[in-house]
Amino acid sequence: MRLMNKRILALGGLTLLLLAVVMAQFGGISFQKDPNGKAAIEAFQIIQEQYLKPVDKKTGEKLLEGATKGIVRALDDPFTSYSPPLDVHIRNEDVNGEFFGIGVQISPANPDGSGAKIVNVFRGGPAFEAGLRIGDEIIEVNGKDVSEEPLYDIVSKIRGPKGTKVTLGVRRSGSNALLKFEIIRRKIEIVSVSSAMLPDNVGYVAIETFLNVKVDSQLQKAIDELKRQGAKKLILDLRDNGGGLLDQGCQVADSFIKHGVIVYTRDRRSTRAYCEANPATLWNGEMVVLVNGGSASASEIVSGALQDSGRAKIIGEQTFGKGVGQNVFTLTNGGELTLVTFEWLTPKKRSIHKKGITPDVVVRDNRYPTPIAFDGIGAKPGQKVTLQVGDKSFTAVADKDGKFNFSEELPPRNLSDVQGKAKLDVDHDAILKKALQVLGAGGVSGVFDTMPVLSFQSGDVPSLRALEAAGILFFTV
Repeated sequence: MRLMNKRILALGGLTLLLLAVVMAQFGGISFQKDPNGKAAIEAFQIIQEQYLKPVDKKTGEKLLEGATKGIVRALDDPFTSYSPPLDVHIRNEDVNGEFFGIGVQISPANPDGSGAKIVNVFRGGPAFEAGLRIGDEIIEVNGKDVSEEPLYDIVSKIRGPKGTKVTLGVRRSGSNALLKFEIIRRKIEIVSVSSAMLPDNVGYVAIETFLNVKVDSQLQKAIDELKRQGAKKLILDLRDNGGGLLDQGCQVADSFIKHGVIVYTRDRRSTRAYCEANPATLWNGEMVVLVNGGSASASEIVSGALQDSGRAKIIGEQTFGKGVGQNVFTLTNGGELTLVTFEWLTPKKRSIHKKGITPDVVVRDNRYPTPIAFDGIGAKPGQKVTLQVGDKSFTAVADKDGKFNFSEELPPRNLSDVQGKAKLDVDHDAILKKALQVLGAGGVSGVFDTMPVLSFQSGDVPSLRALEAAGILFFTV
């Protein structure tokens, strides 16, 4: 979670590491006087003067940026991080709710998180019109091999200025041929809210991420349309929503709660109410909230507030348990330090960090199978190693060093290819089925693929999914 517009200019640029070490203090320890601080300066100077290859300006900047990364990494805090300028640009585009790209969702192609494969192609977008398909692996971008590059770097290469051309080389399943596609970038509107109308007057709304300043307005449009279609009860789905902007979480919770504190924050000095509900609400009817182990941060703020206030029953799995929040500090080089600066508490002042929120009705999320994976050493080069699981067998081939590994490739998720459109399969979704029973609509079954309730101008194409769901990271480009 991060605070919207909380951009504090820090006195900690990379160049200050050597230019102002006298002023640097860490817990009362002078960077200049402490042996470790002196050692860092000495190491940099020795590298500059005696390294076999001359240290040019680019290499020197890389070393200094590495020093910043090392300082941050040494905190050993999973929610504190340094983002280089390029990554900051991509994140800011997502937060602002739009960018220029081709209209596909991609995830890593390789087990180490590198490469990119297309997992969804949005109908009516540039990529759809060019003929790209789900399952295509992106091998080249503008003639450069990206098959082993980090996913974030591939995202930055595919996005670009409005009206410019990007050329993709993709490999299609069943063929080794490299197919080339020239695509003109267009505006990609980030839509983080999808909805559907279910039988028995039950409305369904899913929020995929809170890392988008438009979430609150998109939610309002979706619920207004569901009301127009006759919705009397509501399902709010926060499964696999890893959080995002604190203010968007506050506004979403405020849409359903008439009074009281929504969330408290506690920093080094004090505990205070961060935001409180206003009397005006977006939805007053009966509702339930769906969560799973991927529901984190702002999702837990919303579900915790609705649970503590007695406004809604929470259904699903224990949530992730991210009960801390970060401020984002802009550094001199254009990078950003995302630093944990506070803990947040539910309206009843519960701390959920590393605990999560316990649902009122516990149901295991059965939508996605768990993949089979194994590795090992000691086999002969080229030897086949087979693992038998039930009536299925999985085989890996040892490399020249006798190492072997296998990771089961799961079929692609059945994602909606239309902006704002929720695709639901009640018969194979135990949490959703239980939610309908709790709302008195337990007889509902089947697949629901309704038209989107959000409308946008012609030419806009669907976008965003920057979330981690079941271990798979999606980006929209």
